[in-house]
Amino acid sequence: MEIICNDLLPSDANKERRGVLKGTLESAWTFSNWLTHSKSATWIDADMAHSLVQHATGMATSLILRELRRVPEECPNCGSPHLEPEQGQNTAAPGVLWERPRCADCGWTGRPVPILDLEDRQPIITREGEESDEHSIMTVPLRTIIKPGDPPIKPPKKVETGPPEPVVYFAYGSNMSTARLRERVPSCKPLGIATLPGHELRFHKRSIDESGKCNAFASGNDKSVIGVLFSFDPAERAKLDKTEGVGSGYEHVMVTVINDKGRRRKVLTYLATPDHIDDSLKPYGWYKDFVLAGGREYGLPPKYIAECIESVEAVEDPDKERDKRQRATLGSPGR
Repeated sequence: MEIICNDLLPSDANKERRGVLKGTLESAWTFSNWLTHSKSATWIDADMAHSLVQHATGMATSLILRELRRVPEECPNCGSPHLEPEQGQNTAAPGVLWERPRCADCGWTGRPVPILDLEDRQPIITREGEESDEHSIMTVPLRTIIKPGDPPIKPPKKVETGPPEPVVYFAYGSNMSTARLRERVPSCKPLGIATLPGHELRFHKRSIDESGKCNAFASGNDKSVIGVLFSFDPAERAKLDKTEGVGSGYEHVMVTVINDKGRRRKVLTYLATPDHIDDSLKPYGWYKDFVLAGGREYGLPPKYIAECIESVEAVEDPDKERDKRQRATLGSPGR
């Protein structure tokens, strides 16, 4: 997406246009990705995703076609923006429909481009390979956009794909504690603290032990959830999903956080599903201590810790063995 947008709309003069296209494509992808995994999505969400994708692909396709067909922004002869597509056939190449831009004011015409085989009614520019509903991820990054008449691009030799990029995860509850997260994701590495705007930390997610666990609740107000960013090996993602309870009260989502350098980035986190939220719940003492330990370990603001974590009332875990086991992990920060 980055390469396509930069190629279609280069230079500082197109900064705003480029930003709109990137933002539209990114919004469509983010919302559609959320819809794919969300347990609480409705048909209204599906209709919204459909409209977003149509709008985003329409914008991108229009720009790509203009680039492929070399349509200028204005007439190079008179400067008029009134350029229209003109179609016709060439006697030197019968059976092919051509298209070129034509100025409605002065009659200037651009270079014709073949667009349709009239015999079988098939477009000239088609996707390569067999028809399939499957999707794939390119192992070689897109390098440029090929236009009609350009020489073919040869694949680079000895391409090394390397390992997949680490996953960046936003922890805001007990997983802020390195001792607790490392038991679940041994490869985790802290990247610093980050803020999730428009959300509020609450201990109202109903756990299988009937206590309250943390949730970054979308409040829509000026409150924020502060947590810690970790990177980890993608191979451990399934294990983290399982321990977080994906499908059993939590759902994994991509959110935009602001890191300690003031930069925005999209990261993975887990939010409680509406059917597992109960504001009457309270956390067990050992769980609250994990959240406190993680917040203090990474230097979360004292005011945030006092107001959002320390002030929360906790209850004693009736399972003494579990309490003892969890506190043993809490007391071993080097693990």
